[in-house]
Amino acid sequence: RRSEPNATPYARQPAMRPAQSDLVNILSSLEAHWHVLEAEVVEIGSDIEHCKLCSKKYGDWFDSPLQFLQELQRMKKEKMKEILVAMESFNNNLQGGRKLVRTLERTAPVAVLHAPAKPVTLLRDPRGRERRAAAGRGCAFTFR
Repeated sequence: RRSEPNATPYARQPAMRPAQSDLVNILSSLEAHWHVLEAEVVEIGSDIEHCKLCSKKYGDWFDSPLQFLQELQRMKKEKMKEILVAMESFNNNLQGGRKLVRTLERTAPVAVLHAPAKPVTLLRDPRGRERRAAAGRGCAFTFR
């Protein structure tokens, strides 16, 4: 199989493209939701201050809307915390994966083959003849 000129490693690994795209989409979506929630929390904070002023000026009529706005703001902030936890989890998993790869490269080096259309691993049968067997999804390795 010929490799295409100017092809990136990801272009030769079809299984990586959907995962990479999915990860980018998730991170982008989380960031967008964060910005929307942040703007909403600021706006709700402003409304809470106005409602407090109205409550002082006009009495108990504004207590219920004030409580509603405070609960709404709390819920939005909680969602923002969930986004932070998810982003930190992505970051920790990425760092852990990098550390694991460095450790594996030092202790058990492998040469990664350009993944064929159907990944295979060469095996030897009991008589020493090479056989092809399907490898894991999108993986083909030769061990040194």
